[in-house]
Amino acid sequence: MDSITDISKSLFSNRSDIMGQAALALIEKKYGHLLEQKHCQCPICDKQIKARPQKVKRKIETLIGPVELERPYFYCVKCGFGFYPLDYALGLSNRKTQSDIQELEAWLGAEMPYETAAETLERCAGVKVSNHHAHDVVNEVAEHIQLLDVCPDKSEIHAQIDAIAKNNFRRPVLMIGIDGAHAPTRPEPSPRKGKRGKGEWREVKGFRIYLIDNQNINHLISWHQIKTDKELTQDLLEIKQAGLIPEKKVRICVIGDGAPWIWNRIKEVYPNSKKVLDYYHCSEYLHDVANAQYGKNTQKAREWVEATLTRLFLNQADRIIAGMKRMKPNSDSAMEQINKTVKYLSDRKEMINYGSLKRGGYHIGSGGIESSNKFISNVRLKRSGAWWYPTNANNILKLRCAKYNKTFDRVMERSRKKLQQSKTEKRPQLRLIVDNS
Repeated sequence: MDSITDISKSLFSNRSDIMGQAALALIEKKYGHLLEQKHCQCPICDKQIKARPQKVKRKIETLIGPVELERPYFYCVKCGFGFYPLDYALGLSNRKTQSDIQELEAWLGAEMPYETAAETLERCAGVKVSNHHAHDVVNEVAEHIQLLDVCPDKSEIHAQIDAIAKNNFRRPVLMIGIDGAHAPTRPEPSPRKGKRGKGEWREVKGFRIYLIDNQNINHLISWHQIKTDKELTQDLLEIKQAGLIPEKKVRICVIGDGAPWIWNRIKEVYPNSKKVLDYYHCSEYLHDVANAQYGKNTQKAREWVEATLTRLFLNQADRIIAGMKRMKPNSDSAMEQINKTVKYLSDRKEMINYGSLKRGGYHIGSGGIESSNKFISNVRLKRSGAWWYPTNANNILKLRCAKYNKTFDRVMERSRKKLQQSKTEKRPQLRLIVDNS
């Protein structure tokens, strides 16, 4: 006797034929008048034209199975324009695989290598596509996605802020973490086979915006792209101008490492925000001074670092800097490290009052943006043997940001509409007949 597994596999392997026929029946019920349409107006010249004698077959692939359509074709000789009213009514893709499969390809392709994505699609949905097909669909879907597409709606963000503010006597803290991570890229374009040119590690710059609710992080927006710091600044400005962040309702705090581009650019967007130098980057400099001056991992080095970090939490940055200036270096390397750290801390003195920052409810560590870098960028782009076109890498990052921001389904819906709009821009708008029966 067949086991339940055998029965399940049998039904799964044959479900496409069953469901495909069901889909065709629904199409015939809803659009039967278009399947039998004899006359239609040309959308260019408004001339009444007759359908061609023979219907044209087209087989499409959907998640529920293949569907074979036989629909009338209209061609205006005067305008040299041909069209299928049923295709337009159903919103069919130019590809054989339709948007439901393409969305699943995009989801899987953003998560794993294209070959694995294609195999997963076949095993889980019974749809067979090539890894090149998955690659092309991902880039086609993501090409038109913009920053605001992957962001939650203004109303959603404001609702989260209001919910946190309700139980607090102070305005909620909104953190903006900014950082970069490197990704392997190659010249664009370059051949798929053969020499592809010299690879280059380029920086994926990104930011993560989140709310602090006691000990919890309420994620709002992540955005990562291979681009310049000026372009990233424009992205932050776009969010600001869209009104996604109600500045009067939150205390904005920007956190990052010591990279000058971060602080130079944030002054342009949020000049009055609280600024925090990541505690762990700061402590690294202090450890380097201690190791150079007192010896690596010595008791004296550990004691000095602990005492200095304690002073940081007591808001004694000036005393720390003055103390390092009075140090008598025991070597040239120690002198170099002391001078380097003195300048580093002096330039960022207002960002390292960690005691006040902690009492104010701000984060002093950049773990939020670091985890975002790892999950969105590194996990997908840093694969063995992977060298990306920057354009294709950015497309993957757009989709991963949408998944992380929980806006993927909405992004896919908007993407479908944009593709349909691009089609109607290239061809006239069809006036479909209506079944009034």
